[in-house]
Amino acid sequence: MESINIPQQTTQEIAGLVREQLVEMLEGGFAPNVILLREFDFKKAGIILDGLHFSAWILLGHIRARQQTLLQFMKHPEQDIDVWPDAHWPENHQPASEQEWNEAIDAYAQELEEVIVLVKAPATDLFKVQPNGKTRSWAAITILHHTGYHIGQLKTIGRQLGVW
Repeated sequence: MESINIPQQTTQEIAGLVREQLVEMLEGGFAPNVILLREFDFKKAGIILDGLHFSAWILLGHIRARQQTLLQFMKHPEQDIDVWPDAHWPENHQPASEQEWNEAIDAYAQELEEVIVLVKAPATDLFKVQPNGKTRSWAAITILHHTGYHIGQLKTIGRQLGVW
């Protein structure tokens, strides 16, 4: 059997590639979350469908709460931050106004941009294991996973409500 010669990449090259791929996915890849949220009709954001315990507004609040926790960890990883505290589910199921809905989306987008800036920064050590046993790359991947899960729910709610 013939051997395959695979060029060795440096750790720095691999880290750069991971950084680029994380940024691409955080920015939304083929389906940016911010666009989906802005398309969602705020008048339907407070509707809780039969069998569910959340509305689009509750989901947005839950997504933001988890993202904020993980962002704080990424900013201050040396602190022993509980990166997976009990889930925050807002009690109010609907935004008070279209302005409140839009402000929440704006805040989500701004917080996400902070995450992206940290991931892009060469000075950010994405792989150093912190005192809580986690890494910044773990936090970025967790934001992607958690948000993606709930955005899928939001998209399903929107389809059921005729948003799309």
